[in-house]
Amino acid sequence: MVEGVALLAGQPDGEVSLFQLPRALLWDHNAHFHPWLLRQVPQRCSRVLDVGCGTGALVRRLVERADFVDGLDVSAEMIDQASARTSATNVRWLRGDVLDADLHPEGYDAVTALSSLHHMPLRPGLTRLASLLRPGGVLAVIGLYREESAADFAMAAASFPANAAVGAYLATRGRAGKPHDEGMPVRDATATLTEISDAATEILPGALVRRRLFWRHSLLWRKPA
Repeated sequence: MVEGVALLAGQPDGEVSLFQLPRALLWDHNAHFHPWLLRQVPQRCSRVLDVGCGTGALVRRLVERADFVDGLDVSAEMIDQASARTSATNVRWLRGDVLDADLHPEGYDAVTALSSLHHMPLRPGLTRLASLLRPGGVLAVIGLYREESAADFAMAAASFPANAAVGAYLATRGRAGKPHDEGMPVRDATATLTEISDAATEILPGALVRRRLFWRHSLLWRKPA
């Protein structure tokens, strides 16, 4: 995202537009969804994988739930930053592509993916994420999608004033800003919500896919025991 520029409908990674926010009102959309992701993860579990961990903000919260957490990212710079920011000893930082990375052979009780699914080919990505779960494990995704329908554009339109309101609220409390964006890989979403839902229906029977504010969708699936 370009600093000082609000997210665009149809361009969630932030092209220059007329919808601008002052730099002081920018805020971390990914962190906004941490509580939802954490609610999907069991209160106590053995192993969790965070795919596209970035600087490790979500991993540093997951370590309170799991005996072991793997944080995976394709960017060496992100892994270096995550490692430097984390003192927990039950974390393993891994650089690689989730499609072929050497991950725990016994699988995970939960897999989280925050703004990373759109960096993968959709069906191979969902198939791989599902394969990494133990029976009964949970896949929790917050992802980006390409708007196409009237409902998509209505939600995007509602996101603009909400975006400004949240930024103003956080700024008054000294919590605005996007301090961890530098060096983070960026890619525009190409799959529509319909395409994501169709792929989930095919690969993850029973998965719940929902449209969310702030140019995001959620996907939740529990692997059959």
